Amino acid sequence: MRRALLRLRTWMWLPLLAGLFACEQSDPPVLTQTLVWADEFNGTELDESKWEVMTGDGTEFGIPGWGNNEAQYYRAENASVGNGVLRIAAVRQDFGGYEYTSARLRSQGRGDFKYGRMEASIRTDPTQGLWHAFWMLPTNPVNPWPISGEIDIMEYVGNLSDITLTTIHYADAQGNHQELGSTQPFQQDNAFHLYAVEWDEFEITWFRDSVEVFSVDRNNDLIAQTWPFDAEFHLILNTAVGGNLGGNINSSALAAPKYMDVDYVRVYQNQ
Repeated sequence: MRRALLRLRTWMWLPLLAGLFACEQSDPPVLTQTLVWADEFNGTELDESKWEVMTGDGTEFGIPGWGNNEAQYYRAENASVGNGVLRIAAVRQDFGGYEYTSARLRSQGRGDFKYGRMEASIRTDPTQGLWHAFWMLPTNPVNPWPISGEIDIMEYVGNLSDITLTTIHYADAQGNHQELGSTQPFQQDNAFHLYAVEWDEFEITWFRDSVEVFSVDRNNDLIAQTWPFDAEFHLILNTAVGGNLGGNINSSALAAPKYMDVDYVRVYQNQ
């Protein structure tokens, strides 16, 4: 009789134990963001293992005027590292047939990413005609722009000095340029601010100073059919002068250099 009771008690516990085991087995893995790439700009020279310096007027890259009718000639000398900061200088300077010089850097071939959190701490001079940007382009596009996509993490334009822009560029089913984005109020406080995107296979979300400011879902009817953001992209930092978005230039203000300062750039991915 005691053996029978023991067998009964054992069988009574088995369903409960099986349920507990099943719950443990079905719990999803915990994802943590891991730093996978960064530049803290702690040295005295640009780390060329992380950045390519793009020079000229864009002709060498097949986009004269850098695709935006920009008024500057990019030079390596306009990008410097010191005191823990990358400094991009835009200045009125005759060079290469242009009246202004500045700098443009990209991580292509040195830092290419599919999904993750990309962030940078940036300070900008709000000079009329300057166009500061932290943005991304596809590393190996199979289609021309804008079909292949573009992610603008932050654009700050001197002619629109009280706002920053967050935008994606893409194409509709007929290949026509489209964009989705937003503007955020910006206080001219001469301070560093944190700009970031979190990007995965479902959506892209923008942040400023850790506050979410905009988001695009791939199921949005405006972009669902042509969503191009499932490929590797690389980072770009630059300050343009004039151009389609930069607008009218305050030439006298640029007699002395004006800057975009970058404290750090970091990329995190889920592990």
